[in-house]
Amino acid sequence: MLRLFLTASTLALAAPTFADTITGEAKVDTVTIYPGLATVSRLVTLDLPAGSHEIIVPGLPQALATEGVRLSAPQGVQIGAVNLAKDRLPVTADQTSPAVQAAKDEVERLEDVLRERDADIAQIRLRVQAAEEQIAFLQSLSQASAGETLTASAIADIQALSQMVGTETLAVRQVAFNAEQEAQAAIRAREDDAEALDDARKALAALMAPEIEGSVLTFTVNAAEAGEVTIDVNTLEGYANWSPVYDMRLTTGDAVGLDIDRAVVVSQGTGQDWLDVKLVLSTARPGEQIAPSGVWAPVRRIISEDELEKERNVVMMSADTEMISRSVAGLAPEVLEAPAVVAQADFSGATVTYTYPGRVNIRNGVDDLRLPLDTLELDADVWAEAAPSRDDIAYRMAEFTNVTGEVLLPGQALIFADGTMIGFSNLPLLAAGADTQMGFGPLDGLRLARTTPSKSEGDVGVFSSANQLKEAAVMSVENLTGQDWKVLLRDAVPYSEQDDLEVKFVASPSVTRHDPDGQRGILEWELDVAAGAKQEVTLDYTLTWPTGYVLR
Repeated sequence: MLRLFLTASTLALAAPTFADTITGEAKVDTVTIYPGLATVSRLVTLDLPAGSHEIIVPGLPQALATEGVRLSAPQGVQIGAVNLAKDRLPVTADQTSPAVQAAKDEVERLEDVLRERDADIAQIRLRVQAAEEQIAFLQSLSQASAGETLTASAIADIQALSQMVGTETLAVRQVAFNAEQEAQAAIRAREDDAEALDDARKALAALMAPEIEGSVLTFTVNAAEAGEVTIDVNTLEGYANWSPVYDMRLTTGDAVGLDIDRAVVVSQGTGQDWLDVKLVLSTARPGEQIAPSGVWAPVRRIISEDELEKERNVVMMSADTEMISRSVAGLAPEVLEAPAVVAQADFSGATVTYTYPGRVNIRNGVDDLRLPLDTLELDADVWAEAAPSRDDIAYRMAEFTNVTGEVLLPGQALIFADGTMIGFSNLPLLAAGADTQMGFGPLDGLRLARTTPSKSEGDVGVFSSANQLKEAAVMSVENLTGQDWKVLLRDAVPYSEQDDLEVKFVASPSVTRHDPDGQRGILEWELDVAAGAKQEVTLDYTLTWPTGYVLR
């Protein structure tokens, strides 16, 4: 018995003792959004006496994971055990915000007004019904009196009764008419009240996120001194995202330039509204790979040529057998598809962080909030690009350099040229100091044409030792835009990777660039085409190959 008493006493001394249990409200203060997730900082402000306390914070999102919860406290306050409960939640005080409570009160008030209106209309309808019953009684009374035997004295009585019934009926009908007018006025007033109630309910719905049972955070604190303390509850939450969008406005003519209006689109589906929060946007990707991939050495082996030939024969026999089996079964031969090529963006370099000025509201699951960032003014080199073999008009192009000192993130861009909306494009990732080219729409006034007046293929000379293919092409650019244009005209000639297949070409004017950026067979001309002018380019090329070969 003594040992049992000592054990119980020891446990009692070891268990923490709390001065009280305090319920606190966690208000979202700062949100940092990454691609696909966010870190949310909620502040819990408490007036704590000195000593140990248990703090209960209700109303947190249901999807929170304990691994992503971090608490920090000011100096002099120590955080103890932390628990995140999603079931068997403790009873907590109402944490409804004043704005939501005011909206609820307004809905309840208008519901009471509507009930009173309905009661008033019902009472007025009772007066109309009573008047109708009086009229029915008077009519029945006159009919009964008129059916009696008529005498001299009875006639006088009937005349008096008829006069009385007519007067009373008129008075009662007037009462019924007035009551009906009053009922119609009450119905019209009720419609206004019903509309006001509908607006109040919509206002309440706009303030409230969908009511989903959340989680409750419980933790212990030990305060060295009494006073107001703010605890920072930092959580990692999914279903949040942001992406940049751009309005790119190109100006041509005398004052050439490019203005880029930058904005971001933010959305979240964490389960709670973020109201009046500080917003930080980061290009870091905490949900992706954080270490390099492993490298493994390939295993190589050698076999004799005889064994290799045997393996090839076995493979060929297996393939033939499979083909025969599929044909007998009525199945088409299986075609092996090449693996899909998936483009992936490269976000190499330092992380970019944007802190949005002011505070914003981002509601759960219903908003794609667009926030303007700034406007960038860049110099641009503008020209027209023409491919007469493919197009009948030229296209406006611009090249610009990112001189902002920061990375321009990839995103959708709305394209404008000289104040006219052209369409949509995508701005690629552009590192600081990098340049890029983008299209800015068609130039209908730059007309293109390409004709092939001669094309021949045959032997050279009587005693031919080689074959030839010759082609002559004439390309033209006609400027009907009303302004001078620098035109980059692009065409192509065949190219060969065999010494026996020779390719020669002659162009007038001379080609400015041959095989630009390693693109074999591509030819470029830089032309200055004045307004109202037309310029032609001729291109002749010849392919020569030995006899006994076929051109492919």
